[in-house]
Amino acid sequence: MKGFNNKAIAGLGLVLAMAGNAYAAPIVNVSNTVGNLYNTDALTGFTTNGSLMDGMEVTTCFDSLTCETVSFDGTAGSSNFGEALGSGWSLSVNGDTFNSPFTFSSNVDNQFGGVTSIFLNGRPGNTIFDIVSGSTGSPNSALGKPFALTGSNHIDDGATVNVEHSDKLAIGGVFYDDLFTTLAIDFGDLTFAGTFSFLSDTDNNDFAGGSIITPVDPTPVPEPGTLALMGLGILGLGLSRRKA
Repeated sequence: MKGFNNKAIAGLGLVLAMAGNAYAAPIVNVSNTVGNLYNTDALTGFTTNGSLMDGMEVTTCFDSLTCETVSFDGTAGSSNFGEALGSGWSLSVNGDTFNSPFTFSSNVDNQFGGVTSIFLNGRPGNTIFDIVSGSTGSPNSALGKPFALTGSNHIDDGATVNVEHSDKLAIGGVFYDDLFTTLAIDFGDLTFAGTFSFLSDTDNNDFAGGSIITPVDPTPVPEPGTLALMGLGILGLGLSRRKA
């Protein structure tokens, strides 16, 4: 070992330890899909806390092939707190969701078994998931934050967690590609029991001001190039008739 000193060995050990921890952490795959299309006229602003998500639907599914759906209660606890209470499981958040995490808990002896997936439908609670952090995107949305695990959790080291934002939302008929109305968390072939926390920024549509969330007709709008070709075709047909 000549040529190595204690500091070098200690530094190497720290690097290896950090690499080992990075490898052992849960693997989170976050994706965004269009899904069904929705529109609302305006948002209330970019600050949403637990009490402002009252009515959001939370569905938890278990390895017994049973699912349970409950409504998020924004009237429980403090003015910033909200929670969904199921049979042996819960989802809660206390504070502005940009910096305050959601916490999900499920008892090990839950009567339904281990958790396989969690699905949040924000529309009944006028709740929208804002996933873009690098720009303000939709009007009044400010910066967003996509799903990310935070703090200590009971998810197995090396486990894969698949997260999907879906059902895209437009503001005033314009899609800015930053807002979605559902969030799905899937544990794949594993089941979960215990507690984990995650960050996921949310906004609210201005329901009190009459701005509700409505489905968008999926009928595709012709591309400008297609319209130009149609115009040339009509023009050609007119010329041919004149010659005739």
